[in-house]
Amino acid sequence: MAEAKCPRKIQKRVCEDRISSLSNDLLIHILLHVPTKDAVATTLLSKRWRFVWTMLSRLTYRETKNKSDLQSKSVWWFLDETMRFHKAPLLELLHIQLGKLCPIDVDVVKWVAKALDRPLCWLFFELLWNSEPTKMPNSLYTCKTLSILTLSRKIIVDVPSSVSLPSLTELDLLSVVYKEEDSHVRLLSSCPVLKCLKVVRRNDVDDNVKTFSIKVPSLLSLTYKNTIFKRDEDDYTYVSLVIDTPALVYLDIFDYTGKSCSTEYMPCLADATVDVDFNPDGNFLSSLSRTEFMYLGYVDNTMVPLYNAINYSRLIESHIELNDIDLCESLVVLLSNCPKLKNFLVKCQYETDHFTLLWNQPSSVPKCLSSHLEIFEWDGYAGREDEKEFIRYILENSKCLKRAGILLNLTCNAEEKQKIIEELKSMHRVSTSELLFSALNVD
Repeated sequence: MAEAKCPRKIQKRVCEDRISSLSNDLLIHILLHVPTKDAVATTLLSKRWRFVWTMLSRLTYRETKNKSDLQSKSVWWFLDETMRFHKAPLLELLHIQLGKLCPIDVDVVKWVAKALDRPLCWLFFELLWNSEPTKMPNSLYTCKTLSILTLSRKIIVDVPSSVSLPSLTELDLLSVVYKEEDSHVRLLSSCPVLKCLKVVRRNDVDDNVKTFSIKVPSLLSLTYKNTIFKRDEDDYTYVSLVIDTPALVYLDIFDYTGKSCSTEYMPCLADATVDVDFNPDGNFLSSLSRTEFMYLGYVDNTMVPLYNAINYSRLIESHIELNDIDLCESLVVLLSNCPKLKNFLVKCQYETDHFTLLWNQPSSVPKCLSSHLEIFEWDGYAGREDEKEFIRYILENSKCLKRAGILLNLTCNAEEKQKIIEELKSMHRVSTSELLFSALNVD
């Protein structure tokens, strides 16, 4: 007779809240990896969690609601309620982005002022409300611990007479308004260790500055974007840029509406992006001779002689946008001044219809073609005679070429594209370079 089986003993499972037994330091570290709104929501979990979030060193408040949603509330209300309880002794980051839902009858910067009462390292403040630009607290301009500062949109930069930002290394001034012409000068002069500066000036913002002067001996990186060109409907006032940054390594200028750009010599400049429609001064052009990477936008017949008069002895990669039709021969002059060039990319921005230009064969071959050039690209090829002969010249003389890319002009029909591709493929290549096309899947 088989033995009767004993019933299996049922063990009662006990749910243990192990995470709540962790130390405050570990819980804070966990909450730093979730959005601030979710971190604050943990206060409802239990008494153990009630005040953990209040010790977070990084807080982010960003407008995410759509104004068309009538039930939505601005993030301002969440900011105003939670900051009352926050008590961390140090703030590594305070990120505030208030949008058009933000009420216009509140003190939007009061919590910034409170945060500045303790050590604050990084402040990002963007204001997009429907009211007028507002001032930041004066204590912002004397914060000893601030290392990164971003001010964006409806903010007035009103710099007091006493200003000192001894730790500030990165500064972004994005479409802000300056109280007076020299406000930005006083601000920049108070930043002795500033390394990175980004300035954006928009056409829809009258920022009260005609000459933007950047004199920062410590600056390594400068980005300047300007689309301002008028003060009112009847009076056009063009703005100017002055740069005095001897240690600068990286420069990015976009300025189609400025009057001039005056600079002091920048011997350390290694990476330059220049997209302007006015002629830079001699010191600026001399500084380009030291660059290793160079992007030139809006290059026309008036600018080519200036850029071609420079010897780019260290240049490795060059991008250039052509805005006039008769510049292919000038490109050979440019190449002759770039003995170490490895990558050369050309983009055509001009109309190509009804132009047939002659090509005069250069008497010598640039050194970079015979010993360095590895990548060549032509964006906007339409099959004009001078374009065709320039590309033929590149392929026949570039001994180190590894890849040549031709991006065909979109105005060409399929039959024209096929004909152009076959013509280009038949050209003699001195190297075993790969010839690529972007329009048709042709091997």
